[in-house]
Amino acid sequence: GEDFTSCFDKRYAADGMRAYGDEGSGVVCTAWALLGLMAGQCSDKEAVAKGIAYLEKRQLADGDWPQEGISGVFNRACGITYTAYRNVFPLWALARYRNSYAPNPPGK
Repeated sequence: GEDFTSCFDKRYAADGMRAYGDEGSGVVCTAWALLGLMAGQCSDKEAVAKGIAYLEKRQLADGDWPQEGISGVFNRACGITYTAYRNVFPLWALARYRNSYAPNPPGK
């Protein structure tokens, strides 16, 4: 859910990503959430695995992820689309999961 309109409206935008993402989710926000959960050693491994599965499902055949909604906002109303975010953060989350959080990380 969350999107840039919450900055302007000053309230949670419950259905914000429905217009830009996939069933209310988006790859950038999902990756951010996963990175936070894994950094905090979240005990709900199933929730993390579902987020990873979502990122894998949304990845395109060429390795890219789709451009979705606006990822950054400043001055409450100026939205920015950081095109690299859709690749950097999902890759980072997938790598962290594989290297240190997955049930059988390499080298452990």
